[in-house]
Amino acid sequence: MKNGNFDPEMLPLPSLDFQGLFPVGTVPFFTQNRRGVEVLLPREAEISEGYGSKRLSDFCTGRYCLRSCTNILGFSGEILIGDRGMPILPPGIVGTVSHSKVLSGAVAALANDFLSVGLDIESNGRINRDMWHLLFNDDESGFLNSLAADEQVLTATKYFSAKEAFYKMQYPLTGMYLDFHDVEMLPEQGDTLCVVLLNEAGPFEKGRRFEVNAKVAGNEIITFCALPK
Repeated sequence: MKNGNFDPEMLPLPSLDFQGLFPVGTVPFFTQNRRGVEVLLPREAEISEGYGSKRLSDFCTGRYCLRSCTNILGFSGEILIGDRGMPILPPGIVGTVSHSKVLSGAVAALANDFLSVGLDIESNGRINRDMWHLLFNDDESGFLNSLAADEQVLTATKYFSAKEAFYKMQYPLTGMYLDFHDVEMLPEQGDTLCVVLLNEAGPFEKGRRFEVNAKVAGNEIITFCALPK
C-alpha cells in the first residue's frame, strides 16, 4: 500500500516527509490548498449548511483529504459527522483528520490492521505560557521550564499536539472525554513522544503508555498516534 500522498498542486513544505511518521498500512494525504463545497457529497453538503466561512472551509478541505485516503482503501462514499465531530466511516476503515491555518491532512487505514488512529496538526507557537496550567501538570511544566526559550515553545506545542492526537485515537475506543491532565508527556524529545495515561479509560489501564510520532515541517507540527490490531 502506498504510504504518503500529497495534493499534486501542493506547495512543498520544507522537511515534510513521512519517514517514520506513519506506520506501514496507513494512508496519509496532505494539502495546503483550501477546498470548497464542490468537493462535498449531497448529505455532507446538507449537514454543513449554516456553517460559518472558516468552519465550512475546514470541513470541506478535511473531507477532501479524508476521501482521498479512503478512495485508496476502496471507499468513496459520504463521510458524515459522529460524536464529538469524529468522522463516520464504514466498519472496515478507521480514519482521522486535522488542520492548521497552513496545512490540512488526513490518515486512514483498514480496521483489520488498526483499531484506531489519531492525527493532529499545529502551528509552532500556538501554545503560550499562559496556557500551560490548563494543558500540563507540574512535572511537564517543570521539564518545559528547563529548556531554552525557543525549545520551550516548540516542545510545548509538540506536547499539546501529541495529547490531541492521542485523544482522537482513544475516543472511538473508549467513548470518554479525557482532560489534558488525564495524561502526561514523558520528558523525551525527538520524533517519538510518549503519552502516559494517568487514569483508567475504558479498556486502557492507568499507567499505560502510548507512542506518538511527531514531525516538524517548517512552522507546522504533525503528530500521529495509532493502535495496531
